Amino acid sequence: MKPAQATALLVAASALLLSACDIPATGVVEAGGPASGIPPVVPIYLIQDDALVAVPRAISDAGEPVRAVEALLRGPTAQERRKRLTTALAFPPATVRPTPSPAEDLPDEAVRLTARDDSVYVELPSYAGDLTRLAADQVICTAARAYLLTREDLESTTVTVTDATGEVVVGDVERCPDR
Repeated sequence: MKPAQATALLVAASALLLSACDIPATGVVEAGGPASGIPPVVPIYLIQDDALVAVPRAISDAGEPVRAVEALLRGPTAQERRKRLTTALAFPPATVRPTPSPAEDLPDEAVRLTARDDSVYVELPSYAGDLTRLAADQVICTAARAYLLTREDLESTTVTVTDATGEVVVGDVERCPDR
């Protein structure tokens, strides 16, 4: 390419780029909801070798502790069971089969949960079974971590768990293993 041709090509490209400067600004254009991608993750506390283990679960409402406890009550997924993860909580009747799915609906009897300031209160449905110390710790840790996801002003929270028989266990996030 001759120097005159290269110069002409460079001038033409520059003119093309500069002509775009007259494009008017449009402001904010509403085009639907926020960008989505990876769903939020919350730790669900399962059991491995008689100890609590934090297992990350994608939950659409990860900052809602009731959703996290519901995910816990669905039991370990098939993949989690292959890793020898279990639960001390009973499975709801709808999911008592060889491969329960975390997406399955829970029975009509629901988890009741209220949260105030630095306290979370969980009432378990009857199908959750007896509230052993390990089962209570699963619920306490799962609810506490989910609640703290959206409460950056809190370092800890107290969780009170009540089972269908009225047994109450109180604990806090300090007893929960890190992820």
